[in-house]
Amino acid sequence: MLLLLVTSLLAAEPDAGVNPRLSVSTLACQTAADCWMDADAKPIARPKKLQGKEFPRGECTSKKLLWLRNRVLCEENVCVVRHIGDKC
Repeated sequence: MLLLLVTSLLAAEPDAGVNPRLSVSTLACQTAADCWMDADAKPIARPKKLQGKEFPRGECTSKKLLWLRNRVLCEENVCVVRHIGDKC
């Protein structure tokens, strides 16, 4: 069932099988608030110490550039990180 779900997520993105713009995890979620992103822009479970806090805001001159270039989402009840491109 999970394989089918991940396959359908990848099918929704053109060329997602070879597209580095989409990272799909196996982590179940209800909302994006259940998800987080590691230093390699891979979806992970939100750490308990960060629950209830907003996602970091990235800035071009900031060390949080990763958060400017990527969005953490909950799609089809799994955590996903979508690369949206360079904004600087």
